[in-house]
Amino acid sequence: MSKNNTHVQYNECLICLEQINKTISIINLLKVYPICISCLEQFEVIDLHTHFYQYQLHILYYYNDFFKKLLYQYKGQYDIALKDTFLLLYQTQLKKRYHRHIIVVAPSLDEDNQRRGFLHMEEIAKTITQDVFIGLYKKESYKQTKKKLRNKEETYQQIGIRDKGRLKGRKVLLLDDVLTSGSTLYACLQHIESCQPQSIECLVLSTHLKITSDMSWE
Repeated sequence: MSKNNTHVQYNECLICLEQINKTISIINLLKVYPICISCLEQFEVIDLHTHFYQYQLHILYYYNDFFKKLLYQYKGQYDIALKDTFLLLYQTQLKKRYHRHIIVVAPSLDEDNQRRGFLHMEEIAKTITQDVFIGLYKKESYKQTKKKLRNKEETYQQIGIRDKGRLKGRKVLLLDDVLTSGSTLYACLQHIESCQPQSIECLVLSTHLKITSDMSWE
């Protein structure tokens, strides 16, 4: 990567490390991306606006094989540079829409954060704002309980929250990486609600579910 005046030129794709400009595309001419066209085209875009209970929910991508590998490369192999890839297709609109919001990131286990050396959702959130709340945390890994959490109440009990005062009266955007059953998202929302924010919206990077706009969670 090299700097040229006010523009940044990315020579190698952050994901596959191939030369970015090897394939010429109109996309290259419109905007400079830190990934190659081949990787860019593997994001299976949903861009779905729907509701999760009474909250606005925006889902960006399907959790396909490419996204699964990308998330593992980022979280499991500690490739922190990949933080810049997840929101790049939406970065301009997200910065504009949420510039007055505080982003609350979904919780992760403290020992996982210490092992990788960073909070993976915090780093993604910081690509659109520095106003990020990391007070939600997992009390223990769901896998460590050696049983499936049977209902939303059990999931709620597995999550804690620190520094609640920061959210009072604020516009909140809850950010998570993968939507599966929705139990974790719901539990996070309940904790955030207890802080008396001005409003809450949800943004999820990906989902396994084949979702339609008329789906609802109750």
